[in-house]
Amino acid sequence: MNKVEELAKMIDHSILNPTHTDADLEKQCAIAGEYNVASVCVKPYAVKQAVDLLRDCTVKVGCVI
Repeated sequence: MNKVEELAKMIDHSILNPTHTDADLEKQCAIAGEYNVASVCVKPYAVKQAVDLLRDCTVKVGCVI
């Protein structure tokens, strides 16, 4: 694993903007998967969709309460 990959695994990508749409969630999850970050943090209603979008990579999904 190179330094960039190591750094990416320390990043939690937040997708929490209140104006984000489902299309924004898809785009941001794709970016998280592309860079293989440690996790994405989403709003509770978006957890299932984010898990589905990221099922083929190692990015974990978390949510805010």
